[in-house]
Amino acid sequence: MPHDHCHCGCHEDHEHHAAPSMATRETEVLRCPHCQQEMAVELVSVLHPNDKELKDLFAGTLNRPTCPKCGKTFLVSKTLTYCEEDPPFIVYQMQEPEEGDTREFETEVDAMATEVFHEKNLPRPIVRLTFERPDFLEKIAIHKLGFDDRVIEFAKLQLYRSMDEEQLNRTFHRLLLDYSHCDEEHLSFFIFDREKMQPVNLLQVPMAEYHELEKAVQLEPDVSNELEAAFPGCVVTAERLL
Repeated sequence: MPHDHCHCGCHEDHEHHAAPSMATRETEVLRCPHCQQEMAVELVSVLHPNDKELKDLFAGTLNRPTCPKCGKTFLVSKTLTYCEEDPPFIVYQMQEPEEGDTREFETEVDAMATEVFHEKNLPRPIVRLTFERPDFLEKIAIHKLGFDDRVIEFAKLQLYRSMDEEQLNRTFHRLLLDYSHCDEEHLSFFIFDREKMQPVNLLQVPMAEYHELEKAVQLEPDVSNELEAAFPGCVVTAERLL
């Protein structure tokens, strides 16, 4: 995956704070997909900003046990939750419903997250739902960088619509924010090949364009309403608009 090394602050939070890890762990009995050896594995299900396990997530080693029999490692597909209380923010990675229509699922997830924060007497959180690990990582990184993910997705949408299909095609490619290399001048995006499962090109957008749109969302009701209409739920992705 292209996002194994993150410089968005995910690592630094742990390094600069002495707070103990609060990650939620659960023990499950699994079979090695390589040799079918049965084993008890401790898996992380919930992450917080200062957890050392967050570094493992971005390094690609979280919930990736090693089989004691054959010595091979494998990734365990498990529902993950990342939760911040200040500012209130929660993002889930879950398996996409088989029927394909996620609207009812999104409503349930949003209500569940809101109830969790309400029980803690905290304001209603920003809630995001993802179905793949790269999107889960991206949402956390975007939040930590202080960006509005709706504006980021709108920028992706413009790239999809403006570029030649041979260079960027929704069927064969995905756009992922290269949060390791965003700077004051540019937003960087990977063109990620779905079949090869690797980045094949890098695009850059002037950061000034992001800030211009962000300002318009804040000050112009028409732009704000357009963004709300484009991304009404907790699944915020440009691909739904293509």
